[in-house]
Amino acid sequence: MTEKIHKRREDLFFFLLLLTAAVFPYSEALVSITIGLLLFQALAFRSWNHPTVKKRSLKIVLFPFSIFGIYIVGTLFTNDFSFALYELKKVIFWLVVPLAVILSPQLPDKKLYRVLGIFVLSVTIASFIITGKIILNDHFQFNGFRSLSIISHIRFSFQVVLSLIIVAWFILKFKQLKFSFNPIFLFALFIWLVVFLFLLKSLLGIISFLGTAGIALIFYILKLKSRQMKYFLIAALLSIVLVPVLYTARVYTDYFDFKDYDPKSVETKTHAGNRYRHNFSEHARENGYLVYVYICQEELRQEWNKHSEIKYGDNLNGYPLSSTLIRYLTSLGYRKDSVGVSRLTPKDIKLIEQGVTNHKFDNRFFSIYPRIYETIWELDNYFRTGNPNNKSLAQRIEYIKASLFIIKENPWFGIGTGNWVNEYNKVYDQMDSKLDDEKRGPSHNQYLNYMVKFGIIGFLWILFAILYPVFLLGHRRNFIFVCFLIAIAFANLGDANLETHMGLSFFSFFYFLFLWNSTTEMKSSIVKR
Repeated sequence: MTEKIHKRREDLFFFLLLLTAAVFPYSEALVSITIGLLLFQALAFRSWNHPTVKKRSLKIVLFPFSIFGIYIVGTLFTNDFSFALYELKKVIFWLVVPLAVILSPQLPDKKLYRVLGIFVLSVTIASFIITGKIILNDHFQFNGFRSLSIISHIRFSFQVVLSLIIVAWFILKFKQLKFSFNPIFLFALFIWLVVFLFLLKSLLGIISFLGTAGIALIFYILKLKSRQMKYFLIAALLSIVLVPVLYTARVYTDYFDFKDYDPKSVETKTHAGNRYRHNFSEHARENGYLVYVYICQEELRQEWNKHSEIKYGDNLNGYPLSSTLIRYLTSLGYRKDSVGVSRLTPKDIKLIEQGVTNHKFDNRFFSIYPRIYETIWELDNYFRTGNPNNKSLAQRIEYIKASLFIIKENPWFGIGTGNWVNEYNKVYDQMDSKLDDEKRGPSHNQYLNYMVKFGIIGFLWILFAILYPVFLLGHRRNFIFVCFLIAIAFANLGDANLETHMGLSFFSFFYFLFLWNSTTEMKSSIVKR
């Protein structure tokens, strides 16, 4: 009878793990429900009576609890208790997930691999759905790559990165795991997920993947004895570094290939005899051409309205269509008049109606070029004008400046929980920031966020509370776990993932699953000595 109860506890835990792993790419609400059910089953079925749970030291759970405790201590210094409570709710996973996992049975090896497999399968299916949207983009209403995924595209990109780590480990351990299918399937899956990650165009996800792959290769190379394999992997490592650098350099060169204009010799009238407007004090460019020269608004309006149902004065995705049209014509080197518009092809008009600002972005869903070009354009405009609004990376730079200012003023213990809105607003005012009020926010950097709220001391403790259990429980050679932590470490440079619902639920679920359920094979080295 006791054995049957233990079996039911294990099966229920396994089923809920499968369910949680499966819903991560699709629904924030379902993730909350399934994680809540994980804790409920542990408490309702008294899973702590399972033999594998009794072998564990429950003291280790105090480390994640202490992270939540820091937030509670931070409320003692809050000036906005309601917002402090909101922040506490966002990080409740530091209590719920470790308790749910540590009180639940240890999974047999095959069952854990199935959980990981289901997660990879779910992410892969989501990648097919998103790719279908890209291919059939004319039939789907979405505003750019950021709206392709069901959840945040940044958060989903991290799920793709973890899937790549898991698949890589399955490939490296294929013989030991004795899978019944052909290893070619895993290689094909790995290649597809890499390709898809670039299709998704999350620069943070790509940096996280390349950074993790680079560090993993360095450690792998150092432990290898085979010279031939070492040379091959060194070449692969150099490719990881050089290919992105050279590609970005190419885009950078294209962007700054400026065409010269002589204000004294420019034509003043269009072919129809209307006056051009030239603004040489505005230096914005598309493909090297100045945007705000050779503009005749009257002709643009009249000619464009003949070709499109979306009128010249309408807004498109929050931006004036007129601005998109002017930038697109500039990118082609056309003048912004009736002749320029008449030279547009039906394909050009369709792209403009979709909000595309540069003809080089034609294959924007299948190329990383537009994403890098857009980033360079954002930075160029920000450094010239000081205006970061509606520019993703530029806004992040402004957030970092404000964060460093706050940290300098409150270095050791920070400003506490729930105070960041008021504190940041004060700093933005002191900086004379051009950020619109609705665009103001905290640093999109998890490390800076921790230091702003809890100071250097609080930040170091959180770092210790996350890393110490990993080494204490013998995960130093756990390829999946260590690579997962490295990937999140890179990801946290560009976003506060551990203070968002999907970011923290994803991290805590796999962190504690790996911490207490990793198999002996997972903890062993991937390099044969």
